[in-house]
This record gives sequence, C-alpha cells and structure tokens, in this order.
Amino acid sequence: MIYEGILWTLLQDVIGAEKLIIANQNAPRPTLPYWTVRASSQRYIGNPTYGQGVDINGDQKIQGVVEATLQIQRIGDNSDSVCADFRDHLKKTTELDKWRAQQIILFDMGDILDIPFLIDNDYLEPRAAIDLFIRFGRELLDRVGIIDTVNIQSQFVTNQSLNISSINPDLTGQITVIL
Repeated sequence: MIYEGILWTLLQDVIGAEKLIIANQNAPRPTLPYWTVRASSQRYIGNPTYGQGVDINGDQKIQGVVEATLQIQRIGDNSDSVCADFRDHLKKTTELDKWRAQQIILFDMGDILDIPFLIDNDYLEPRAAIDLFIRFGRELLDRVGIIDTVNIQSQFVTNQSLNISSINPDLTGQITVIL
C-alpha cells in the first residue's frame, strides 16, 4: 500500500501508547494490550484519468482513486469500550482534518465487533474489531515512449473491380511526418 507509513502514524496517534503491529498470525505476540492493522482490500473507484498528452520523455500520468478497507483489532481487557473510544475519536473534525491533510479520506467505519478469541482451547482472549473504509489518490507513470518519425507508403491500383492490377503512378505517394 502506498500510504503505509502515513496510515501507521495517523493510527498510532489515535491509539496512543499501546502497541500497534501489522496483523500476522505467525509473528510473535506482544504483551497485552495491543492493536493490529491489516489492509484487506484495495480497488479502484471508477476509471483512471489519463494526463493531457505525453511529456518530452515519453511519460504520461495516470491518476485514480483507490478505496481500501483497514481491519483494526484491539486485543486486551475492555477492548470493546476502547474500540468505541477509538471510533469516536476518529469522528472528530480535527482528526478527520489530519487525514485529509495527508490526502486520505476516512469515509466510513464498520460496527465494533466484540470477538473474544479462544487461545489453546482454554482461555478466551478479549478482542474487538472495527473496519475503517478509506479512499486515497493513486498516481502512476506510464512510459508510453515517443514516436519520432512516421513513414506512410501507399500504392493504389487503377480499378480493382475491372481486374486491373497495374499500379497507377499518379496515385502513388509517400508521406513522412517528423514529430
């Protein structure tokens, strides 16, 4: 994801002192409480916009809007109420302005799900989850190249319907376009 570092900073700012990690089932688990984040899907919204023409290097800019889902989980005691505070903090105008300043729009949030997780068939670990739905701009560079010269050669026969296949020199030409 192109905005990983920025998103990490924005999320950590809201979470505060608790640990934030990338969701990974095989990674060592930090001590409770901690948060996990995972970008679960990315898709383009609409069609990309192609820039006006190609520059002198043969490059063309392509811009589009991408929508992504961030799956956030908090593991530890009172995770459902802590997630509710997290959600409420993200609704503040000042917080949304921080995201907009980074050209990321937090346009929706899912429900807070209380999902205790069974550990070693013995212990229900307290856990809550919320999905954040974001949109951000994506800019690509397409190296289409430059066409320097176009050569067009054509020869026309006099009349194909009469089975005359000789070339008429008056209808033969060559055009060279240098760009």
